[in-house]
Amino acid sequence: MSPAILGGILLGAFLALCFWRILSRVGYTPWAAFLVFVPVIGQIILIVWLAFGRWPLLQYMEAWRRWSEQGWSDHGDDAA
Repeated sequence: MSPAILGGILLGAFLALCFWRILSRVGYTPWAAFLVFVPVIGQIILIVWLAFGRWPLLQYMEAWRRWSEQGWSDHGDDAA
């Protein structure tokens, strides 16, 4: 196996690992990281998706913020 092919495989694996971590941290399925192995267009899709997509993590944080602004007495406890 030529060094160029081996280097390409290692670079692809490294990029897939990086995208796997990023996607799992923002709440997307990490399996989408395998789009890295689709030449050129796969990486563009991932970057555009991360740049312009609505992250599930941010949606969760926004819902939690709205819930917490309602006050702690809204959890069903009528002892107040």
